Amino acid sequence: MTAFLIIWLSTQAVSVVLVWIFTIGLGRPVHLRETPRVAVIVAVKGHHEEFDRFLEHLFAQDYPFFRVIFAVEAPDDPAVVPIEAWSAKYPGRVSLAVAGLSQDEGQKVANLRAALAQITDADEIVVFTDSDIRPLRDWLARLVAPLLCKEMDIVSGFAWLVVKDQSLSSFVMASMAATMITVPRLPFLNAAWGGSIAMWNGRLKSLDLVRAWRGSLCDDLHLTALAQRAGLRIAAPREILPRLFVSTRGFDEVASDALRWLMFFRIYTPATFYLAWVGTTFAAAGWVVALFGALAMQTAPLGILIAAFALAFLRTAGRRVIVARLWGGPGLEDNRLFLRLDPFLTPVAAVLNAICGWAALFMRRTTWAGITYEISGPTQVKVLARRPTM
Repeated sequence: MTAFLIIWLSTQAVSVVLVWIFTIGLGRPVHLRETPRVAVIVAVKGHHEEFDRFLEHLFAQDYPFFRVIFAVEAPDDPAVVPIEAWSAKYPGRVSLAVAGLSQDEGQKVANLRAALAQITDADEIVVFTDSDIRPLRDWLARLVAPLLCKEMDIVSGFAWLVVKDQSLSSFVMASMAATMITVPRLPFLNAAWGGSIAMWNGRLKSLDLVRAWRGSLCDDLHLTALAQRAGLRIAAPREILPRLFVSTRGFDEVASDALRWLMFFRIYTPATFYLAWVGTTFAAAGWVVALFGALAMQTAPLGILIAAFALAFLRTAGRRVIVARLWGGPGLEDNRLFLRLDPFLTPVAAVLNAICGWAALFMRRTTWAGITYEISGPTQVKVLARRPTM
């Protein structure tokens, strides 16, 4: 047992070093030598508070040439009213695509496929984004910059979760997410995240997403799998870390969200899923073994447990640096309580990540945005039930 715990503690130390490596040079300004025309595609359902904040941040971008295509399920979707208001402010820069009800595919995928029909040759770069993030003013510029270097085919990022409701379940979810995103990005493991994806229009055409996405439930990981098979390179710059303000209704909701995304990983990028499954299982096992050994008053496990918590504090200190460099004082205030709790939540997050990973091995159904789906393969999806849009 002691040998296992020493190995486990060593991996914890490595994870701390990786977080601090992540902070090196973070927050440096971006400079573009040219500004290609960008079309931003936003799939949205319903009118929620974060959509209003998203619109404010989107249209405040420091990028000269971009237009936005909003994709909805129906013309009477509540999101249409605020979209029309912004369209009046920016005539010619905002358009609407109406997908209709999805037929044996994800509603978000159906919306995105409808929006792709409005892409023209004048749109040099296409960006996909979610409707609930709060991007910084240089978000579009940072998505475009790696494409201009011609070294990457697709650019993406990940979300930094900010807790709005001060509930324990939300803080645990934020800690679970931080475990995955605050490490250096490895090109061969990078995945596209639907909240921030950019690619040249030519690459988009080569993937033929309108056809390839048909029958899919997950847009981003399916895109990742398609890109990997096509030999395309995915970049995930550290600075592309838009904030996602979250609240939860308990641990059931946290588990449901985690299970859905882990199921998507298993179905669309199985190699990445099983690698994560092994890693999260090992991380959780270390915490459990160390805790029970300490409770049994065994000297070695107790010392290793204390050392592991010390490392957790060092890891959180690195995350504090990330927050300070990206969002300054306001960001530190938004994350103040999370950063205080994070070291203590680390074992809880690790165990919950592992439990969800094991449960996702056998999962076939999920409810997402009010729609219940059954998924048997990457493009084998059935819509089982719908809840009316609020």
